[in-house]
Amino acid sequence: MGRERPPDFADRLPRLVPKEEKDISHLSDEMTEVLYPGRRPRPFRIGLTFEEWDAPECARAVELARRSPVYREARKALGPVHHAAFDAASARTLHDLFQLVGRNPGTEVDVDGKPTPYGHELWLPLFWIFVGAEAPVL
Repeated sequence: MGRERPPDFADRLPRLVPKEEKDISHLSDEMTEVLYPGRRPRPFRIGLTFEEWDAPECARAVELARRSPVYREARKALGPVHHAAFDAASARTLHDLFQLVGRNPGTEVDVDGKPTPYGHELWLPLFWIFVGAEAPVL
């Protein structure tokens, strides 16, 4: 037999602000995850962050990175830094981009927006499972 929890102090106060917004489309994915965890599903993505370098394949790498739906470019003292993240349906693009930038020092791999240990060695090879036409959208 369970007993009801007695109301705490916050439950006794009148509501000044509604607990939940009905329309959250104006919120960013990050803010939605903080305020309403799990309310808006978002795709699982693996990302690469890399600096520009002096080589002919750099232009191709930037062009591939710009195909990402969450591409961003930041200016640093040494030049632009590019960040691109891809979901399972775009695994081929991520693979091609990694072939160009993977050996450069400073290339970082993040998993679902967070830096993760063993990104190069573990997470990317696992993500290559989705390379090909049979990749489902997660």
